[in-house]
Parts: sequence; C-alpha cells; structure tokens
Amino acid sequence: MEKKNKKNKPLSMPDAFKVLSFIFAAILITACSKKITFPVSNVVPAAEAVVKVDKDNNQNYEVELEVSNLASPNRLTPSRAHYVVWMVTREHGTINLGRLDINRKNNGKLTTNTPYEPIRIFITAEDDSKPVLPSTQVVLNSEDFKV
Repeated sequence: MEKKNKKNKPLSMPDAFKVLSFIFAAILITACSKKITFPVSNVVPAAEAVVKVDKDNNQNYEVELEVSNLASPNRLTPSRAHYVVWMVTREHGTINLGRLDINRKNNGKLTTNTPYEPIRIFITAEDDSKPVLPSTQVVLNSEDFKV
C-alpha cells in the first residue's frame, strides 16, 4: 500500500490563493514605503534616527520618525527646551512637522501626515515648542531622498 507524503502534496486552490495574496501584500507594502537612515550627527553622535515615508491612497504622505540615544535638549550646548522636526519640500519650502518628545530612555517618535512630498527631514533644538522657522542648531539631518 502506498503512503501519501504531505510534504509533496500540492497546495489546494484556497491555500495557494492565501500564499499568493500574502506575497502580493508584502510586495505592495514594501514597494510603497521609503525608509531613510540619518547619517551620524556631529552634535549628538550617539543618536540614531530612521524615518519611514509612505504614500497613501489619497496621495498624502505618512512620515514616521524614530530616534534613539538622543540626549535631552537641555543637555546640549547651548541648552534648549525642545526638539522640533522639519520637512523640506520642493514646492512648499520647509514645514514644521511637530515637536519630538524624548523619553527617559532617550528615545522619541513622531508620526504625522502631510499632503506635501518630503525630500529631506531634519531635527533642530529650539527654545520655542512651535517655531515658525528652524533655528540654526540642527541636531540630525537626513540626506535628500525621493519617495
């Protein structure tokens, strides 16, 4: 009597569809996002920052920034009160994305949506939590990128 080997058994149509759907979804998710690692900073060399930019179905951009090992802004020279995240765009100049709060483990995260395509992200140290223009104290700065 011949034994059937499950390992050599072909996938049923529903199983094959599930596998193909999963692969297709994984390709779509990774194809639509751009992940940018920031170069080492001269101001805070231990800090590491990564930003992920996704374009959604409405043609908006989701910007998700994660920073680790970033000292509190009051430890900088000169001392500041806040970190602020900025986005540079081709057609709309530099835009304030918001304040970056750092926790006790020196990590921070900022997630936001914007209709403008970012080409560079940078973080400044500021005295004001909602500045109109960035200060000259740039702490971290990505290189230019294309989504």
